[in-house]
Amino acid sequence: MEHLLLLFVLSLFHINGNFCSEIIGGKEAAPHSRPYMAFLELEDYCGGVLVKPNWILTAAHCKVTNDSYAILGAHNLKDTHEQQKIGIKRAIQHPGFDEALLSNDIQLLQLEKNATLNKFVDVFPLPKGEEKIEGKLCSVAGWGQTDPKKKERSEVLREANLTIVDNDVCKKKYNKTNRPITDSMVCAGPLKKRNDDTCGGDSGGPLLCDKKYVGITSFGVADCGNPKFPSVYTRLTEDYLKWIRTTIRGDYSETITT
Repeated sequence: MEHLLLLFVLSLFHINGNFCSEIIGGKEAAPHSRPYMAFLELEDYCGGVLVKPNWILTAAHCKVTNDSYAILGAHNLKDTHEQQKIGIKRAIQHPGFDEALLSNDIQLLQLEKNATLNKFVDVFPLPKGEEKIEGKLCSVAGWGQTDPKKKERSEVLREANLTIVDNDVCKKKYNKTNRPITDSMVCAGPLKKRNDDTCGGDSGGPLLCDKKYVGITSFGVADCGNPKFPSVYTRLTEDYLKWIRTTIRGDYSETITT
């Protein structure tokens, strides 16, 4: 009986990146108001942030293949006029990434060439240090599904507002799962009487608080938008920021994918 109960509980939670793909609730973003956003066509699809002209920051569980690429400058994915499609030269997962626990769920993608920066495509600066986020109103964005019961993704970029949830509260919510909430994670949930949330192929997209980059969409429950279960984001801690900067400064001349 205990074994069956555990299986039921775990079935409520995402078990891989294929489930991480949607903005629930929220609204359509103003066209090209987030020029740093990247749509990643990978084994499935994910979001990401252009942090340097040839570097994208995303989640480590977003699986890169030999024919993966990034689309920059998109609002409506069907409108390719201002888009830049660039191949991925190298995928560098954090060395401590644990796929089962989704700890250290952070990854850098080196593009095959620099993006052309303009009003449709631009970099988003990394914070100088770990930001204070307690009690902050935050936002998320992505092209994922708008209904967790339907597989169709949104063709236009959508966004939603969330509020930070205390980590101790979040830990209690997730204490029956196999994914413990750590200090390098941050939880965010919908505002009162709303179901706004991330879920699915929104993975890798940014969590912004006071317009500052503080987290990366990582995982949550399958019942997206459930106010009882906030979604979980990799927090951009001092250690992660140091790893990002050190990795970007390195010489990665060879082409490999994960």
